[in-house]
Amino acid sequence: MISATFLFKQFASDPVFESLDQSIENFVTNHPEYLGRDQWSNQEKGILAVVYYFESEKGLEALKEFSDHKTAKLNHAQWYEGYQVIISQVLKSYGNGKLEHVTNRK
Repeated sequence: MISATFLFKQFASDPVFESLDQSIENFVTNHPEYLGRDQWSNQEKGILAVVYYFESEKGLEALKEFSDHKTAKLNHAQWYEGYQVIISQVLKSYGNGKLEHVTNRK
């Protein structure tokens, strides 16, 4: 399992951003490698985090090559003060079994 964490500090939005964001979200969630997502924000720092989980790197590669993702990345300075992407391999996940999460699947 691969996770891609996108950290954003956004300062603006417009109809172009909203359209690209929705298109990217639809692409990811309908991809056969997609397993799920998490999202949270750090109010103190003004940062939003979105984590996508994929079966393998194929899902991540498809996202990187998606035309609207490329467009958004090229124009990120219009909407984001900064961003960071963290790609990880999920090696293990554990807990008490009372929290449903994509990483709990067998």
